[in-house]
Amino acid sequence: MPTGSRHNIRPRPRAVNAEGGTCRRAGTIRVMSVASHLAVSPAKYDAHIRSLIPLYDELIAEVARALGHAARPLRIVVDLGIGTGALARACLESASGARIWGIDADPDMIAIARVRLGRLSRRVMMTKGSFLNEALPPCDAIVASYALHHIRTPRAKLAFYGRCYRALRPGGVLINGDCAPASTPRGLARDLDTWYAHLAKTFGSRARGRRVYESWADEDVYVPLAEEIRLLERAGFAVDVPWRRSPFAVIVGCRRR
Repeated sequence: MPTGSRHNIRPRPRAVNAEGGTCRRAGTIRVMSVASHLAVSPAKYDAHIRSLIPLYDELIAEVARALGHAARPLRIVVDLGIGTGALARACLESASGARIWGIDADPDMIAIARVRLGRLSRRVMMTKGSFLNEALPPCDAIVASYALHHIRTPRAKLAFYGRCYRALRPGGVLINGDCAPASTPRGLARDLDTWYAHLAKTFGSRARGRRVYESWADEDVYVPLAEEIRLLERAGFAVDVPWRRSPFAVIVGCRRR
């Protein structure tokens, strides 16, 4: 069970790597070779992730929908950790005039994204690297799904939010879809129970799902929703939360005009 005020919750387990893939670090972000265990298939990857993460598809759709919070035309959208391209595709479909600048530390993920995007990849520039280390281009929106939990400390996250604020043009938005748990012990327990129930469908029982959850490596840090809002506000953003379903949220930071 996670402890402490920062709640170390781990929704991306080593189980993703159970078929022989190895983990490596790019900057301070741990990335995994997808090709080694999922044969670079968007469908296989999606099915695997859905079995581990509740509300996966709904969160992706809600992040793309939140682009409507931008108070400026959307021409350049930065996708932090483009992964398999699921969010990039949703954003391209939501903002027909936009182009995507996507970054990911795993070249195998980028390969999956190219397959998924197909002809839409003409509107996407993909960069290999860590979004913590690479300069962010001037843009109208920055989006992320299940990515920013790799930032290990509140101090580092605040600094990164400051970088995002400076990269955004006035009226632009930073949209983060991720696990944002409750701050209280009771609320956190309820959030975790939602996760255990989902894993029970995959692994046969709630007890087994809980054991799987507790066996995950401590590589992700999920900051409570209230603290996420405070960090964004300290970075200069006006903050809204257009969607939350325990334990996930879509958090929008708007750069003031």
